[in-house]
Amino acid sequence: MKVRKLVYSILTFGMVLFLFISLPVHTVYAGNALEAKLNISTQKVVKGKTFNLRVYNLKTSQTVVFSSSRPGVATVDQSGLVTGVDNGTAIVTAKIYEAGKLVTTLSCTITVGPPAIAIMISKLSLELKVGDQARLSYIVFPINTAEKPVYSSNDESVASVSPGGRVYGEAPGQTHVFCMISKGVYATCEVTVKPAEVESETEEPETADSVQDTSLSVTEDNSVSEVPVSDDSSVTEGVGTVQ
Repeated sequence: MKVRKLVYSILTFGMVLFLFISLPVHTVYAGNALEAKLNISTQKVVKGKTFNLRVYNLKTSQTVVFSSSRPGVATVDQSGLVTGVDNGTAIVTAKIYEAGKLVTTLSCTITVGPPAIAIMISKLSLELKVGDQARLSYIVFPINTAEKPVYSSNDESVASVSPGGRVYGEAPGQTHVFCMISKGVYATCEVTVKPAEVESETEEPETADSVQDTSLSVTEDNSVSEVPVSDDSSVTEGVGTVQ
């Protein structure tokens, strides 16, 4: 009886060992971390300007071949340098090969437009308390420009500004926030920051929800008006354009 049990145990162990050795082992990478990808999927390019398209997670055994669907709109060289040639839209593809075989194809949508020639900002002056914030918006001309203005503060110790136009009161004082396009053209907002008030125990403190932002909008007759916007996830900081 003992011999039979011993033989049975040996056979069971042998079968488990055989299955363990013979079954293939699959390596799983969390989030497909090793998959090749482009640094961006869509990009606006000013006519005559360039930007670099890059492929991440490329293996040393792999090669990339770049091409453009419309070279008359945007060209790309084999280093990934994209050049805006004329107004329009093109698809730049990056085909990845390994051992002569196509592994995958990546793509980026390129929109080429003219440079901006004029800009307006939603507020010419702004008053904040230390710790408060408000959002500025802009309108650039012409409507099909591919240029994105750049925000900056003349004195970030008084008021700082995010790339999306969010202005933060840092310390009491006065400064200017600039919204600039190419060739030195800009719009400016004078920002005055005052000391934060100490709230009494009986008063209800002001919350971030009570701060109302404004945005520029265009009416049907193409006039520009200022409208309040709520500060929630549905509001996008960025570009507004008009004809």
